[in-house]
Amino acid sequence: MRPASIKLSCLFVLMLAWGIPAMGQITAEHRKEITNLTREVPRAAGHIRKKEYDEARAIIDEIEAKIKEIAEAAKVEPTDRAFRTLMTGLLKQKQLLDKAQGTGDAAPVSFVKDVAPIIDQKCVRCHGADNPRKNLRLDTFAGWRRGGQSGPLLAPGNAAASLIGARLSAPMDQGRMPPNGEALADEEMKTIANWINQGAKFDGEGEQMALADLIFQRELKENDVKLPKPKGNETVSFTRDIAPWFSNLCLGCHNQNRKNGGLSVATFFDIMKGGDSGAVIIPGDMENSRLFRLVGGLENPRMPQGQARITRKNYEDLKTWFKEGNAFDGADVRTNISTYVLSDADMAADKFATMTNEDFLAYRDKRSRDQFKRAVPNDEMTVVESDRLLFVGNVSRARLEEVKGWADTRLNALQQMFNDKSNYPWRGRLAVFVMKDRFSYDEFVQTVEGSRAAGDRHGHSMVTANQEDAYIVLHDLGDEATADKPNLHISLIDHLGGAYVKRGGGTAPEWLVRGVGLMLAENEYPNHAYFRSMQQTAKTIAPTVDAGELFDDGAFSPGTIGSVGYSITGYLMKSAGPGQFGNMLRELGQGKSVDAAMQAAFQTQPRTIAMAYLNSL
Repeated sequence: MRPASIKLSCLFVLMLAWGIPAMGQITAEHRKEITNLTREVPRAAGHIRKKEYDEARAIIDEIEAKIKEIAEAAKVEPTDRAFRTLMTGLLKQKQLLDKAQGTGDAAPVSFVKDVAPIIDQKCVRCHGADNPRKNLRLDTFAGWRRGGQSGPLLAPGNAAASLIGARLSAPMDQGRMPPNGEALADEEMKTIANWINQGAKFDGEGEQMALADLIFQRELKENDVKLPKPKGNETVSFTRDIAPWFSNLCLGCHNQNRKNGGLSVATFFDIMKGGDSGAVIIPGDMENSRLFRLVGGLENPRMPQGQARITRKNYEDLKTWFKEGNAFDGADVRTNISTYVLSDADMAADKFATMTNEDFLAYRDKRSRDQFKRAVPNDEMTVVESDRLLFVGNVSRARLEEVKGWADTRLNALQQMFNDKSNYPWRGRLAVFVMKDRFSYDEFVQTVEGSRAAGDRHGHSMVTANQEDAYIVLHDLGDEATADKPNLHISLIDHLGGAYVKRGGGTAPEWLVRGVGLMLAENEYPNHAYFRSMQQTAKTIAPTVDAGELFDDGAFSPGTIGSVGYSITGYLMKSAGPGQFGNMLRELGQGKSVDAAMQAAFQTQPRTIAMAYLNSL
């Protein structure tokens, strides 16, 4: 094919076929010329059928030249919509001529090898299984066939008439896809257009397969990648012991966008696929594996370059990993290794998950004493213990012993009520801090928790998901309760109940955390003015919230949450019974939302329960 034809063919595929808007003016005279040229196009087809290829080529070249003249005279690009029909017809004749002569301006394009990687990287984020915008899924070829809200996506054999082409080539302010970031590169656009013009054929294993899986299966076959699986007796784990330091030390220079030496270590599959020099890991063969020779210092340049070397533990783990066969112990070899780097929270969770209860008892004892000393370093510390609870405070030993008696009794009642037979409701016991005055309480909150306690707050519970912390802290208000303020006994029951609700983690809302303890405290002080006042507050505040939002966390202010929580929890306990109420707590402990937990426990829509509660006030 002649250079001029090659150039125009690229122009057809890359620009003309998907019409970029022009800035000039097509006149009526220009349109008449374009119409006449459109009528000339079929003449080329007649010569092709007669195998008069030079004559056909001459007609095509002549029309191409005329198109260029008209475009220049009108001061528009040849991509103006006025040329669309003419261009489509001419492109078809060029393809017929190329096919007849056994030539062409584009090598065969594979959907799986050439098109799928572009779409998987640039389009699936917005048009995948979890987020099919405009009802269009591009993560499977079946989705390509179906199209979306705007109609069919492909017109096989005609890129100019394919909707996907128009959307990929449109200006950003006219609906260009992808909508954010850079447009597809010219070469990528050309690849997709050529594939459509060649018939938009699918060459994968199944149209329902995800593009990522199609790409992976192709690469696996083409590269003959070895992916060793664990035998079950390994002492070094790739995900736990190798991937984290690979991510920290190697990923910066060997990632999907920056493949030094052609090597990416972004995934286990990438590592085993190797780089420009071939495989860098020969499973089980440490001495002849290029990765070990460079990282282990047997060859230069030693890796990683220009930064800290691997630690002795890293080196020993790497040697053992090779000796044990370089197995992958994760779920998917295509997972980015950075996901195996544990956050501080993950490392803490791992640490506490492996601790025995004896370890946790020692940990809780030391941590609680340290927290007290940080809060009030100049006060004398008193400590009293029981099997399930640890009491620390700056009150007298007699007062702590009294609190211990109250707490043991109430905890027994809680466990019996919810059929809890565990010896340790909290790992390593629950710490109960009893502070003698407001200053001590405020210092604890500010020093240990880094916050300020509201003026009407006299106690609270803190139980973290991994139970690194599990305590309640109370301001000793004495033994006289009023309509506006609880005594120490009520406050203890209130926040002991809250800590009990929190002990399993989960998603219990604050109204429930407070409500359980306050409702139980009422049993000790029936008809007390403190609880009558709370019920009256709930009657005033609760109806101001829509029934559909009544059980949402954050629906009530911190100052009223205790009153409303006490009222709602009491209603649920009395109307459904402790058994169903306990089922709701268990559902919440498993991570379910409040609505889902209530539906599962009470077999009733939460809004219906809310309406019944509001009607009972």
